[in-house]
Amino acid sequence: MDKNRITELAQRALKTGRYMYTDFMGQGDLASFLDYADKLGVPYMIFGGYPEAERGIIVFGDEELCGYTEMPPVKALLIKARGNKFAEALTHRDYLGALMNLGITREMLGDIVIDQGTDKASKAGDAYVFVAEHMADYIVDNLMNVKHTAVDVAIVEELPEGLGAVKEEKQLVISSNRLDAIIARVFGMSREAAAELITDGKIFINGRSALKKEKSLTEGDRVSVRGYGKFIFVSENGKTKKDRLMITVEIYR
Repeated sequence: MDKNRITELAQRALKTGRYMYTDFMGQGDLASFLDYADKLGVPYMIFGGYPEAERGIIVFGDEELCGYTEMPPVKALLIKARGNKFAEALTHRDYLGALMNLGITREMLGDIVIDQGTDKASKAGDAYVFVAEHMADYIVDNLMNVKHTAVDVAIVEELPEGLGAVKEEKQLVISSNRLDAIIARVFGMSREAAAELITDGKIFINGRSALKKEKSLTEGDRVSVRGYGKFIFVSENGKTKKDRLMITVEIYR
């Protein structure tokens, strides 16, 4: 993350009354930004194209500062296998590799969401890719294949309801409301492994880095664990007869 560049964009928005935008950033960089964002004194939001986005751009400015509104320069692309009968089972890495083989850098790309939907005949499913607006037409015109599967690409204005938000509700029993205990229970690992992930900066709560294993979660907290997945802490539900804590979480699938 180029902190000087981000500060420059924030100050430019403040001085000119115009919206300013960064490139796409990942969770780690966005979390680092949130640590000092309020000190910039400029209204901002993080925008990834859909509510569940993990990658996003920082938008500096709002209607009060700028006197107008505009949509952030992000487009959603739908990539569909051209022939379902011969389509491969494509992964996130396959789509990302095909896009970067066009000479597109990661900073121009947001989330890639694979949505099987109701089309069970397609092994590939549909992929929704969020990209910098100025790259959208180039991708539409030049992305012909993902691995050995021929694809069609189009810009879409409307997304499927609940895209990327398939969740499974679970009732869990844990020793206490501590981040390491909850992470260990949700993802089936030891408390020691969960604590190591926290120390390594791989866990984010509501977009911010979580650095204390003793941290308690509150209702609505969204937790992302790099390499494992994410979940929402829904509620505490009282104690068992053995004085263990019952909780409800929603785990993204």
